[in-house]
Amino acid sequence: MLEAKRVSFRPMNKDDLLLMLKWLTDDRVLEFYDGRDKKHTQETICEHYTEQWADEIYRVIIEYDTIPIGYAQIYRVQGEHFDEYNYHKTDKKIYAMDQFIGEPEYWNMGIGTEYCRVACQYLRTEMCADGVILDPRKNNPRAIRAYQKAGFEIIKELPEHELHEGKKEDCVLMEWKA
Repeated sequence: MLEAKRVSFRPMNKDDLLLMLKWLTDDRVLEFYDGRDKKHTQETICEHYTEQWADEIYRVIIEYDTIPIGYAQIYRVQGEHFDEYNYHKTDKKIYAMDQFIGEPEYWNMGIGTEYCRVACQYLRTEMCADGVILDPRKNNPRAIRAYQKAGFEIIKELPEHELHEGKKEDCVLMEWKA
């Protein structure tokens, strides 16, 4: 069984851009995140992952026993994000997350589930989050199961929600409530 203290996350820094390049040029990772049709370079990685957003965004590196193994971005759902996710507008503090484990040898170990638990607890206690949403593709049952184990529930389908490898893919909107 995975120990919670073994999974952590920390702010992403410029030294992590080479890891991102490694992960985002691995077809096994791209199949589930971003798409194998994306051709990332050191320049595009640097440009995208250091870009400032108008909204608050947290880019983090997921670690297992202090070894960097994945990436996540966490941001507050505000304004047009409610429409993008087809999520009811609310004054509650809702965050959205996107994440991946970039080291395939760490897949199927429960790390994604544990990361989601740790991240949601952090958002609840440190950021006063009322809820967290995410939108995995329906054709990624492994991710959906991991999120369900972390306490997320499917609240609706999002038809043709995400462009992935040249095709509009159906997703599900999942929610974790504090």
